[in-house]
Amino acid sequence: MAWNVKYGACRVDFYFDFWGDRTQLTSTEVNDCLTKIAALIREYDPDVLITEEIEVGSKRSAHVDMVRFLLENTNLQYGMYAATWDARYVPSDGVGRVNLGNAIHSRYPIVKAERIRQADRTDQDPLTSTFYLKRGVARAELDLGGGRTVAVYGVHTEAYDQDGTKQKQIKQLYDLAKAETLPWMMGGDFNELPPVCDERADAGTPEGCDGKLRLKGFLDERASAMGTQFEQPPYTPSVMKPFYDDFSSSIPLSRYGVGDVAHQRYFTHSVLGPDIKNDEGVPGNWNRTLDYLFIRKTDTWRDTDVIQGPGPFGVTQDALRLSDHAPVVGTWELR
Repeated sequence: MAWNVKYGACRVDFYFDFWGDRTQLTSTEVNDCLTKIAALIREYDPDVLITEEIEVGSKRSAHVDMVRFLLENTNLQYGMYAATWDARYVPSDGVGRVNLGNAIHSRYPIVKAERIRQADRTDQDPLTSTFYLKRGVARAELDLGGGRTVAVYGVHTEAYDQDGTKQKQIKQLYDLAKAETLPWMMGGDFNELPPVCDERADAGTPEGCDGKLRLKGFLDERASAMGTQFEQPPYTPSVMKPFYDDFSSSIPLSRYGVGDVAHQRYFTHSVLGPDIKNDEGVPGNWNRTLDYLFIRKTDTWRDTDVIQGPGPFGVTQDALRLSDHAPVVGTWELR
């Protein structure tokens, strides 16, 4: 399972999403949210869990150690954490102390853990850059027993850059996977759409899709966010194509179909929760795919899905109310 857990906020709306004005959570809010997140994890009962936007001592999440919380409230006994935003004090917007990152929890012993640095943004002034996120990849080696070791990567790329940083980071992820000598699985929030169709360089329209692949203007984006540092740049799904050409995705492109209606079964993200309506009066719902699981071509996926709400695999928790991302799951069958 790979899941961006939105720092235990469930559907509390923060200022940077432009649907709310919150800057901090109470410990009650965080623990109540994490209790529901842990319940969904126990219902699916993965052997390996990758989480993004998990925090271990941040002011905005009441200094709750979420990595420890999941160790103590799921069936996963081993864990590692790689920070992507570790600042003793962020002076703007009431952020204060922040420690955010990617974590890997496992039923199997973790025999090696490391953080692999990713490229930083180059489009910020020096003061902002000093306090901004420093993206990193979590890599863990798991001992499956019988002399078999596998590698797991937890990833979360940039969201708001205007200088191509995200594309550089995704290319680095591809290179890491290509160079890996162990059987491997990579999962997380790539902040990029699937390459259901390539983009035409002349007009930016997905070739062969009759213009039905939405690249911008999603229904959970607020007009007031446009032109700010939190405006989402247009997506470039072609950067994901090498992953589908050379690796095996838990949801292959053949399952997506064409257009929003066909794609929606595999959407994994919505800024807006189901209890709030957008500027056009439409309640929030999953509206794009940003989260993935990949393995080697020689290995096999089975029983793969996106847990958008109650139902799949006996899950009763509603993921749409637990985060702005849905869990992506599957059974990794090693050769």
